Amino acid sequence: MAILSGFVHPISGDFEAFGSLSWPLGGEGGLDSKLTIGQGFDFVSSIYSDCLEASLISVDDFFDMLHTRSIDSSTRLKDLVKEQKDFFYMMLSILFSFDIYLVPSDRSKYLMAREARPLRNLLNKQLSNSNSSSKSMVTISINNRFKREFCNRGMVLGPRGEILFHGDLEEAIAYESETVKIASETESDEIQFDIAGHLTNSDSSSDQNDVF
Repeated sequence: MAILSGFVHPISGDFEAFGSLSWPLGGEGGLDSKLTIGQGFDFVSSIYSDCLEASLISVDDFFDMLHTRSIDSSTRLKDLVKEQKDFFYMMLSILFSFDIYLVPSDRSKYLMAREARPLRNLLNKQLSNSNSSSKSMVTISINNRFKREFCNRGMVLGPRGEILFHGDLEEAIAYESETVKIASETESDEIQFDIAGHLTNSDSSSDQNDVF
């Protein structure tokens, strides 16, 4: 996931993406925490204007969804509580119609929570866009519920990144369960590359505890 996101260069070979590539879903994307929700939306929309035009989610639907979590466009990002931040950043990244969506493991777990069902439905809607035959999603997750809902192919990697299996999703899940030992508590304590940390900036001014 770090290689796909551009944070780490592959040890060998190359990574090529044909089409628009999302930032990791739920990532903060470097937005300044002093911006309001509306200002942050305008900034990201100006960068991904073509992806917004192709979206199956309207801007009105976007803000209506935020209102269900008491998130107003005039609210500053720094004033959101954690649950609201999680919802906003995930909703923002799903709003745009990318050709390839990147879903980190912790975000796949978040999407399967009951309160995230509306977001999960919207992501499914974007992925099933009948106007595009090239929609894809790449995720690293051990959550089988998420994999079965969103994926049709799977890959099992070894501890050094070597490909152990690549093919049908159910076959990949079966191969993983038979050959890879995963502690029962891993489902709630996944080992993961902290992509979100690379998409935040610590304010060096007086608001030293801000994250944006």
